[in-house]
Amino acid sequence: MIPNLEGKWNIPAFNMTISFLKKGDNFYILKYGSEKNPSTFEAVFVKIKNELYLDLNGVMSHSIGDEDYRNTFLTTHSLYKIRLNKDTLQLYETNYSWFFNYAIKNIMLFKYEWVKNAMLLTYNTDELQSFIAKHNNEPGIFENPLTLISNHLDVTEKSKLINHASEAKSSTVISQTCSPQFPLKDGWFGGDGDVSVPINATTTLFIFSDTWVGTKNQQSRMEPGMKMVSNSVAVETCLPSGETDVKYFWNNMHSENPEPIFKSFTKRYKYWVSGAFMINDNLYVLLEKVGTKLGASPTEIFNFSLLGYTLAKISNPAVVPDRWNIEYIPIPDFGNPSLGIGAHVKLENYIYFFISRHDKAQVLVRKQLDFIDISEKPFEYFALNKTWKEGLDTNDMDTIVNGFRNTTVNYHPEMKQWVMICDIKFLDNKIKMRTASALTGPWSDEIDIYEIPEVTTGNSSYTESNFCYLPRECIQNYDSKKHVMLLTYDINNPDFSKINANPKIYTPKVIRIQLN
Repeated sequence: MIPNLEGKWNIPAFNMTISFLKKGDNFYILKYGSEKNPSTFEAVFVKIKNELYLDLNGVMSHSIGDEDYRNTFLTTHSLYKIRLNKDTLQLYETNYSWFFNYAIKNIMLFKYEWVKNAMLLTYNTDELQSFIAKHNNEPGIFENPLTLISNHLDVTEKSKLINHASEAKSSTVISQTCSPQFPLKDGWFGGDGDVSVPINATTTLFIFSDTWVGTKNQQSRMEPGMKMVSNSVAVETCLPSGETDVKYFWNNMHSENPEPIFKSFTKRYKYWVSGAFMINDNLYVLLEKVGTKLGASPTEIFNFSLLGYTLAKISNPAVVPDRWNIEYIPIPDFGNPSLGIGAHVKLENYIYFFISRHDKAQVLVRKQLDFIDISEKPFEYFALNKTWKEGLDTNDMDTIVNGFRNTTVNYHPEMKQWVMICDIKFLDNKIKMRTASALTGPWSDEIDIYEIPEVTTGNSSYTESNFCYLPRECIQNYDSKKHVMLLTYDINNPDFSKINANPKIYTPKVIRIQLN
């Protein structure tokens, strides 16, 4: 991100004004032209060998044709070298002649295709960055600078004030007596991920990842009109009768173009939900940035890739979710497969994250709650010498757990134990847990606590090709007197006709587990 970039800029040479508006967590929308029909681009800034570049690619309006028509167009990117000096921004064009001469004169492999009378480079990202890093200072590769003058000279740079004196309190356990329910109604027809965060003694938010939605009066998945949004929210309220009232939310509900609550504002990735927690009066939602998997076959089930993480901050969680004020905060330090974020624990002045390394081992990192909003403030990691150190030195991280990733970690005070719920390996039919008296361990071996009927042959709930994942403990529903946990987990199937025909598939399952 570029400080003070947002706003309008003048191009004196063309008597034109363009605007930059921050979107998502790490890019901008660039617009120019008429208000009714603007030219719109995603604008991403990147450093290559200490030089700053602007990557532009056009955004096609939803008002142009239908989705099938829009999908026939291939998105391409244009690259500009940047010089930024206070209130002047210079864009140096990529010089077509330089690349043409390079292709003609050099025998070495140069990846491009002819598109009409122009050359389209077909490098992948790493190859292109390496090529630019090697040649970026050669004469002629970038030229014809276009000068932009800031139109907000009187705007004072906003400073983020952090009250270091404020003391974050340890998380308070909220206890609820009603049970979560997930009826298919009001256009909501199933979702997965089902992260829960209690707001008070009567209200819990369930935040889902990929969700099937339809029209308001639609009665089943078998009717036409179903579409998928990448996330949605349920507000579950405990009623005096002991029943649970459920209301679902996503953006543009019941329209032809439904949108998720957490919008990425780009086609490069979407947001899935990994976790959620409250700090003071703000709701924080940990989001996975998920893009397409390069080279995935048409029949591949896991045809997606984890690209990184974003933290969404909601300053008004008490209002209905489609009216939330959402700020997106980059978390640049983690990504699959080497560092994938698992369960979180809020304890005293810190938020702790269990980090899965290649799904084979887990390490522990933390950050002070006062600095959760500041991407530049480094995390601390639990080191080999059993102390906390600043930064993320993967070679010095102590392995907390040898084994598969986890989904939730909660403290059970009457047992004086932390309880870790483990994620379900693909096609496994068991839910497993571990326990420890301290976050840093030692943790017990995995213990089988539940056999999953939907993936166990011989059960009435079994359907061929089912697979289950993401079991999570809802700590707000724990019965400490009877020592009974409440968990949700997800059921899926690669055969969409089976999902369509069976409303129990792709609808969160609620179970209770007796703790000994």
